[in-house]
Amino acid sequence: MKLNRMRNLALGLIFGAFLLMYFGVFIDWLLPITLVIGTIMILVSVFIYLRVGAMSMKIPTLECPHCHKYTKVLGVEDGCMHCRGPIRVELDEEGELYAVAGTAPQK
Repeated sequence: MKLNRMRNLALGLIFGAFLLMYFGVFIDWLLPITLVIGTIMILVSVFIYLRVGAMSMKIPTLECPHCHKYTKVLGVEDGCMHCRGPIRVELDEEGELYAVAGTAPQK
């Protein structure tokens, strides 16, 4: 769920940059400033997407104890991407990761 929040932030930055640059077209003296700020916002969002993509390849995929679908868990505690139920990651005796349910998912 943390990955989805980071992706949503990057997508919001892209839409915000396009809106900012679009409004800059109508105000002549503000156009260079809005284009520079919008370009910086797009570059930041590209960096976020690249970072999330690199992290996503290393994150373990576990079965959610609530909905029994596979989800990627970032850190020790995260939420399921499907049902948003809280998940805690623990190690068993063999050193394998497994998911433990937290409280019941809130809908």
